Amino acid sequence: MDIIIIQLSFKRILVNTRRIYMSYFNKANSYYNTKDYEKAINLYKKAAEIKENEASSLYNASVCFIKLKQYEKAIPLLKKALILKKDSKYFFNLGYCYAMLKNNKKALMYFNTAWALNHKDEDCEKAINIIVKNLK
Repeated sequence: MDIIIIQLSFKRILVNTRRIYMSYFNKANSYYNTKDYEKAINLYKKAAEIKENEASSLYNASVCFIKLKQYEKAIPLLKKALILKKDSKYFFNLGYCYAMLKNNKKALMYFNTAWALNHKDEDCEKAINIIVKNLK
């Protein structure tokens, strides 16, 4: 009997945690959509701390930093997101950050990885061509 009560309590805790997460994540999306990137970053980070949909929360926070042209702050978040999920757009944005920081070798490495995961990404192809041209 006690085990059933503990299991039910645990399920309630999980449900409540998910609700809190979704409220952080959804509220962060609302701030993002109104271009209030600082507030969005804080809420995405809180959502990531809960570990639900962590990769997306980290990625979205990094995009906010990119919008604010704070590329150095976006990079560690993107790298953490990549540990959790290998996604071409994560690699692309890392490449973009390094390109904006004038580190063309790292930018090219990440753009190439993004391209390897998604050959249909025309923006990635353009970025690679621009960097290769500049390296000559």
